[in-house]
Amino acid sequence: MAVHHPDPADALSSLRAAHRARAAARPRPLPGWYPATAAGLFTLGFVLLGLSFLLPQRLWLPAACLQLAAAAVLIGHVVVSHRVEHRPGIVPALPRPAAWFPAAAAHLLALAVSGALGLAFGPAGFLLTLGPTCGLAHLLQLRRKRARADAE
Repeated sequence: MAVHHPDPADALSSLRAAHRARAAARPRPLPGWYPATAAGLFTLGFVLLGLSFLLPQRLWLPAACLQLAAAAVLIGHVVVSHRVEHRPGIVPALPRPAAWFPAAAAHLLALAVSGALGLAFGPAGFLLTLGPTCGLAHLLQLRRKRARADAE
């Protein structure tokens, strides 16, 4: 039986490769501007959409412009979120229920408040409330996520 003695250069290159792989798998912290930007774009998009429902039907052109602006802002929210949070080459694991429950509860509370005002004031009330409440829940969740990443 032959004993293989690794070359020190091969061992060093293997250690460097393992170090690079571990560094690539480590989650990157969120930029400081991201939580406020993502929540602001979300809020602005739904507020613009809600404002378009408040306009009378005879003012269809300003309503259409508001809806197009809302669509552009919401697409901007999706693009910014994807560019910041996307991790190429890493398959995300499903989080434990204890990890996603507080975020889901905050958004469900915001949806419940928006739904109640939507029943009272119609779709405009729903959308005008959904933007700020879910935007605030999103902001708090992203700030908590950033603080947790900074602590690690």
